Formats: sequence, structure tokens, C-alpha cells
Amino acid sequence: MSTNASHGAERSRRARPRRDRRQALIDAAIELLSEGNSVDISAGAITRRAGVAHGLLFYYFTDKQGLVAAALADVLTKLAESQEPEDGELSVRDRIEGFVRRHIEFLERHRALYIRVVREGELGDSVVEHAVREARVDGARQVAALAGLPDPLSSLQGAAISGWTGFLDRTADAYFDTPGLELDEVIELAVDTFEAVVDASTPRNRL
Repeated sequence: MSTNASHGAERSRRARPRRDRRQALIDAAIELLSEGNSVDISAGAITRRAGVAHGLLFYYFTDKQGLVAAALADVLTKLAESQEPEDGELSVRDRIEGFVRRHIEFLERHRALYIRVVREGELGDSVVEHAVREARVDGARQVAALAGLPDPLSSLQGAAISGWTGFLDRTADAYFDTPGLELDEVIELAVDTFEAVVDASTPRNRL
């Protein structure tokens, strides 16, 4: 690379607004985490991918784990946004089916990241684990609202919906790992299970 080109790149990095540099680091971490277990995700690799000075990672995030937690939070926010109902989903079942479909499709698009961080806990520390737990709590609240359940949920319904979100992720795992398993079959199973869980945990339906 010529000296002029190097100076131009350096000026471009300096000119990049602070928020963009922070987001560039988050985006780079997500990209590297999503590229598989053999990919280098050291602080140096992340800053090189982001095209920013090495020290900025520690300026914005204290350490690499702080950046990983921020990247995971960014992905989980996008997951929650993707699960919002679409205009044509009018009935409760339609909304839950849409939620399940978009949840699984999102996990499929971010498969390597999901396996490394969530399923295998490769980068696990208390910050990352907390982010995953909070995302599952938020997902339970989101699906409960889509179903028109009361807010706050009863203790029993809260436990039931929380358990169902775990079932949904395990069912998604089975879909990814089982050749020949159809997405529509998985969605129907997950929604039927959700309806059964809600029915069983509603006080008026209990013996």
C-alpha cells in the first residue's frame, strides 16, 4: 500500500465519528464470531476487521469480553425486533407462528455465533451469560404479550412461558441438527406446545 493511501486510511479512521467507531467494533466482533470456531477473535483481529486503532477497543469496552457482551446485546436486540408481528398476523396463533418462524430463521442466519456463544458457551463469562438470560426473559415477555396474556403473568404462567422459551431453543437445535426435519413441522410443534402450556397454566383450566 502506498504512503498516501495509508495516510488517507488513517485520516478516514480519525474522521469517523465516535459512535461509528464503537459500532464498527461491534459489527466486526459479530462478523468474526459468525465465521466459525477456527476464526481468530483476538482483540487485534477485531480491531483490524473494524479498521480502527487497537486501543479504541479498550477505550469503549474495557476488555474483549465487554465488547463480546455488547456485540451479543446488539444481536439480541435485532432478534427481538425481528420477532415483532407482521401486519397480516391477526389471530393469536398467527402471531405466535410468526414469532416462532422468525426466531428460528434468525438463529439460522446467525448459526455460528449462536453455537459458539449460546449453545456451547465458548466465550462464557458472567456478563455474556447474563445477557443471554435477560434475552430469554424478554422473549418470554414478548411472546406472552403476543398471546394477549395478562401483565404481570401469574407465577405459574411465568414459569410455564419461561420453560417454553427453552423448549423453543432446544427444538430449533433439533431442526438445525436433524436432516429432513421440516421447518413448518417444527413451527407447528412449537405453537401447539405453547398453546398447551398456556392452557395448563391458566388457573381456570386446572383441576
